[in-house]
Amino acid sequence: MSCVPCVDPCNSVSKDDLDRWTNSLKHVLANQAAMKMFGDYLHACKLDSADILELWKMCDDLLRYVHHKKIENESSKIKNDYIAIVECASDVEGLTEHQLRRLEETKSSGSKKILARVEKLRQTAYELMQHDYGLFRKKLLKDHKIAKK
Repeated sequence: MSCVPCVDPCNSVSKDDLDRWTNSLKHVLANQAAMKMFGDYLHACKLDSADILELWKMCDDLLRYVHHKKIENESSKIKNDYIAIVECASDVEGLTEHQLRRLEETKSSGSKKILARVEKLRQTAYELMQHDYGLFRKKLLKDHKIAKK
C-alpha cells in the first residue's frame, strides 16, 4: 500500500535514521520526526493504527511523566489521565471486550495498579501497530530508493 506520496521528509532522512526507522517500530516511536511521519502515513491511508498510535502516545506520556515522580503525589493526575486513556481505548480497533472491561475495572484502583494496566496497554498498542508499521517501513524504503536515483 503506497497511498501517501512522501515528499520532503523522506528526502531529508539520513541513512542512519532510515536504517533505524526501518529496523524497528521501537525506533520510530523513540523519534519525534519518525513518529510524525508514521502518524501522517497512518492518517492519510486511513489505517486503524492511527487511533492506536494516539493511544500509545497517551500511555507513553503518562508513564514518562510519573517515571521520576513520587507516585503517591501524582494520584490525581494519574487517575485523570487514565480516564482519558480508557475513553480513547474504547474507540480503538483491535482491543478485546475483555481488555476494555479490565481497563474500566481498573479506574477505581490505586495508582500502582493503574500504571501497571497502562504499561500493558502501551505494549498491546505497540503490538497492534506492527502490521501497519510494516507497510510504513516498505513505503519508507521504496521512497528512499526513488529519492536516491
